[in-house]
Amino acid sequence: MPFKNPLGLYALLALIPFILLYMRRPKPKEKTIPSLMFFLREQGVTKFSNFFKQILQNLLFLVQLAIILSVAFSAASPFFTSEKAATAKQTVIVIDGSASMNARLSGELATRFEKAAAQAGELIEGDAGVVLATNIPVVMLERGSSSEARKILSALKAKATETHIGDAMLAAGELVEDPKKSKVVVISDFQENQGTDVLVAKRSLAARGINVVLANVLSEETLNELSNVGFAELDINKFQTTALIKNYDDAERAIDIEVLSNGKEVSTEHLVLEPRSLEPVSFDTLNGKTQLRIKQDDDLETDNSLFINSPTKKVKALLITNSDTSYIMAALKSSPSVELDVAFPPVIKHFGYDVIIIHNASSQFMLPGFYKEINKAVANGTGLVITAQESLPTYIKQLNMPIEPKGMANTSKANTKVENRLTKGIDFGVVARHYTLSNKSKESQFTTLVAADDESPLIATYTSGSGAVTYYGLLDDASSFRSSYFYPIFWDNLMGFLTKSDDIASFNVLTGKIEGISEQQVETPNGKIRTARLFFDDAGFYSYGAKTVAANLLSKEESNIRSADAAETGKADSTLSLGAVQTKAELQLESKLIFAGIALLFLELLIIKMRGDL
Repeated sequence: MPFKNPLGLYALLALIPFILLYMRRPKPKEKTIPSLMFFLREQGVTKFSNFFKQILQNLLFLVQLAIILSVAFSAASPFFTSEKAATAKQTVIVIDGSASMNARLSGELATRFEKAAAQAGELIEGDAGVVLATNIPVVMLERGSSSEARKILSALKAKATETHIGDAMLAAGELVEDPKKSKVVVISDFQENQGTDVLVAKRSLAARGINVVLANVLSEETLNELSNVGFAELDINKFQTTALIKNYDDAERAIDIEVLSNGKEVSTEHLVLEPRSLEPVSFDTLNGKTQLRIKQDDDLETDNSLFINSPTKKVKALLITNSDTSYIMAALKSSPSVELDVAFPPVIKHFGYDVIIIHNASSQFMLPGFYKEINKAVANGTGLVITAQESLPTYIKQLNMPIEPKGMANTSKANTKVENRLTKGIDFGVVARHYTLSNKSKESQFTTLVAADDESPLIATYTSGSGAVTYYGLLDDASSFRSSYFYPIFWDNLMGFLTKSDDIASFNVLTGKIEGISEQQVETPNGKIRTARLFFDDAGFYSYGAKTVAANLLSKEESNIRSADAAETGKADSTLSLGAVQTKAELQLESKLIFAGIALLFLELLIIKMRGDL
């Protein structure tokens, strides 16, 4: 038996004088006894009385010995460890609600989460708390009855996010009221964990005296029987969408991918995936809601669908030009998000457009009233693009642009000065010639995005009233950019930039993101909710106001449901398998020995009284 204070055993030395005292024989004394007593017949009652006194005297020795032993051992603070589950007054359940918990168990229809939720209900003792571990801890119950906790657990579902188990454990620790009388039970598959390390979190709670039990739903022996193929990455722009699909198995897999646009099937593609391979599938970006779906079933359905949203609203643009064709005209006409009208001066019907582009337009055909109407439209929020052209000095003057021309320069590289949604990742090439310009006013908000070697602006922007104006100084007949793959993308992005339209990336997010919105009703993949703090916790479409956002998991770690490392997590730190969850509990014997000593002391007094010595 272990002792917390072994020095207390020195109290056993008191047994030495105690035993010596009983072994000491008293000296005989001479007494005068009437001889008549030897002739009296010994009665049975007298025999019994002598026998009883002898028992009392021996019993008194045993009682006093027991008193000394109980006092000595209580001073040593003995305890023993029980392998049974420790009785707790409060249990906080941390249940993993990440995407991998949606995986089916080998040979079963139930998912990992369903098994974990059922087992969690059996581990509750006393009052209960429940924390759902996704990429953020979600407290489902701070403190309630065991029946309340079981009701919540039965209604919970795993989400489509990554997981922060360690952070959820620390959050559970904050719900504990009396650490020494509470326990935190963590049930997970311990798939790839983000944030605080699980074992670090466990030791942190243990340092506060909180009993922590780690229960793993995985069995290493059955991992090889699982199978999964799922969407792993997404690259999308307004023109093309590319999705990467990963085979997590050790065997070749053949799959069929169905493409649905606004709920209707538009195509199907067949792919054969090598073991552990990553393969792309590409198609033209479709307007509105698009869904890609792997037709074949596997053990994780969460990553078998990919949701994409491309806004259907088109930018109404007016191209003012005297050229029948141009690279800019072709780029704008090819854009799925631009509705282009072309006007040939002097015939311009109206200026009520989102964006106006003046390109290769002869100033002699521009009526004086046109400039006034254009300036008025820009002040009211219309975007304006002025390209480098022969009549540029006239347009600069008539449209009050904060720049002035200096002349013409020769060959130069187009150097990106500011990286934003217009310039990021784009190589603007070289120009054979360009206009040299200078900024008229140091106080203007004229920003050069791309410049020539002599620092003359080639692409620049500034604001005028409520509208934005862009100067495009790359002469198409003297620039290599016109034949670049990025040319139509740039012009499409420029239309969105001038109309302050959201980038397509803002309509397609990863699950786990939280977005602050004005409080309103939101249509989610799981129904309608009213919130001002939108948590994209499931894959699918979220609609609120006039906006629709597509959310996807796209996590190789969560989709790798055959990870052997996950099954091993915590084994060196007593991680337990579900179905046999036990925990070691220290039972203190000090107080029990003290009470036993007090009881024996009263028994000693009773014996002495019965013997007649008191």
